[in-house]
Amino acid sequence: MDRVSADRAADLLISLYRGAAEQPVKGFPEDCSPESFFDVQMILDGLVARLGRPVQGWKLYFPFKAGQPNLVAPIVNVVRSGEPITSDMSRLRIWEPEIVFRAKTDLPPRAEPYTYDEVVTAVDAVPAIEFLATRFDVDDLDELAGRTFERYADNTLSGGFVVGAPYPDWRSLDYRRLRIVSTEDGETVGDIRGGHPVVDPFILVFVGANTARERAGIRAGQILATLSPSPLLAAGPNAAISARFEGLGEVATTFDY
Repeated sequence: MDRVSADRAADLLISLYRGAAEQPVKGFPEDCSPESFFDVQMILDGLVARLGRPVQGWKLYFPFKAGQPNLVAPIVNVVRSGEPITSDMSRLRIWEPEIVFRAKTDLPPRAEPYTYDEVVTAVDAVPAIEFLATRFDVDDLDELAGRTFERYADNTLSGGFVVGAPYPDWRSLDYRRLRIVSTEDGETVGDIRGGHPVVDPFILVFVGANTARERAGIRAGQILATLSPSPLLAAGPNAAISARFEGLGEVATTFDY
C-alpha cells in the first residue's frame, strides 16, 4: 500500500465517523484495503492527521510477531465513570474491562528513546471500560471475521473508553493476581484474576511511548490503553455495566440505547 491508497482509506473512515458516506459501506474498497500491519499503521496515521477531532489518548498494540510494527491508534471518545455511552459513539454494546494509564506530563517527540523510569514517573494507572465500535455497516463483529487488517485499520474496532479515578501507587499492584469483577444490571458477568496478555500492562505503555515519540508524542491528560485480560462482554439494551479492579478502583457506565 502506498501513501495515496492509505490516505484514501483514512478519508473513507473519516466520512463514516462523520456520517457523511453516500451509501452504507461494508468494508474498504479493493484499491485501498490494507494487506499488512504496515498498511494499517499508515491508515491510522492518516486518520489522526485528517480527523479534525482532539486525540484523547492512544491504543498501544503488539502484533506479537517478530518483524511487525507496534501499532499506535487514536482514542477519540473518553467519558468519565458514571457518564453514559451514547449511540453516536457506537452502535454495538460490546465491552471489556481494561487497565489503562493516564499521562501526568508530556512525553513529546524526540530522537532519544524514553527510559523505563521516565515513562513510569509520567503516568498513573486508571480503571477503565473499553466499548467497541465499527465504522462499517455490519450488525455483528462476526461479519468482520477473517478480515484482520481491516479490523485493525477500522481504528482497532474501538469506540472509546470510560475511565475512573487515577491510581498513583500502581506499581504496588500484582497484575498476576489482580481480580476484576464485571457486572451488568447488578449481575456478575465476569470474574477473572490476572490473565493480562503481557502480564504487566505497563510494558505496553513503555513500548508505546517510544513508538509515539516518533509521531505526535503523548500529551498530559491523554490515556494509554493496554489490552484487556477479559473476554469480550455483550450487554443488553440500556444496560448498566461496571468493572471493579481489586486494589485499583471501579468504573461504571450505561449504554444509552
